[in-house]
Amino acid sequence: MLVLGEVLTSLLPSSTALPADACQRLLALTTGAQVLRSDRPMSYVVSPDRLTGVDCRIATGPHGSARAIGTVTTRAVLTGGHVLQASARTVTGRSPHPRRLPWSYYLARPGTVEIVGKHRERDTAEAFLTGMPAPPTLNLASIASHTADRVRSSTLVDSRAPFPSRQTALRWIAVVGAGEDVLSFTVEGTNQRTVRLHTRSTELPGVLALCEDLALHDWLLTTLTGIVTRAALTGPDPAAAVDRLRPAVDHLLHLWMPGARLEPHSRAFWDQVEQRGGFGRQWGAAVQRIRDHLALSTLRELGRLAGPAAS
Repeated sequence: MLVLGEVLTSLLPSSTALPADACQRLLALTTGAQVLRSDRPMSYVVSPDRLTGVDCRIATGPHGSARAIGTVTTRAVLTGGHVLQASARTVTGRSPHPRRLPWSYYLARPGTVEIVGKHRERDTAEAFLTGMPAPPTLNLASIASHTADRVRSSTLVDSRAPFPSRQTALRWIAVVGAGEDVLSFTVEGTNQRTVRLHTRSTELPGVLALCEDLALHDWLLTTLTGIVTRAALTGPDPAAAVDRLRPAVDHLLHLWMPGARLEPHSRAFWDQVEQRGGFGRQWGAAVQRIRDHLALSTLRELGRLAGPAAS
């Protein structure tokens, strides 16, 4: 079974981290549906799933495409009251019918897109990962973006982000029930990442949680290294550098908990990420650099206040 997905991760434009109760209200995107909330090990709130109907083209190879009909599932996630994720995913499969059926047929199969015509699963997966979707091609990032925009436009958000940051997009494919456990994470550019996942598990919630967790921690690492770079730690103004580092200490450092909410099978994929990508090592080095700089700045300030040593 092939699953296609995209996760958009960004800083919620709020001057302070929202408390969990406000996060619940913010993510109540569907009337009467339950918003999931967890307070340990940190605030984590998930909106109800929403369905978006699609009838479009889907790339099935470098030069081919086919008709895709069905529904895409989206949801929003808030971590620590500060980091917003919007994700869209769908299960793909060959349609047993040569034509479009009434929407009741597709609504009875939520989160599934049927591809009309012949296609190879491997080629479809690669075309999804590497393509630049344009109308009328299936675009999960665009669908997820609608959910993110709806959250950002809420009156509960004051639109005053505490520091500048960029949105990242993680596009993923998962071959579920593959008989092997292999994960490949690739940085495609400044803001784009791809994940290829083969897993023996058939639990779709675990696959989704893993991809969202990867996207979250990649965004945290990307944002933290950006703050350190902009701080100009070796520049002529140490006090200004400390001010530029403050958002990292106030808003980011406490959020780094890779795999904290994953079930054991999915958590094991983090070992592959660490071996090849070194997420944790790079994060640890950046955090240590921040702490060393703050310690040196404190000692420098104490020395200034003490004045010259008495003779």
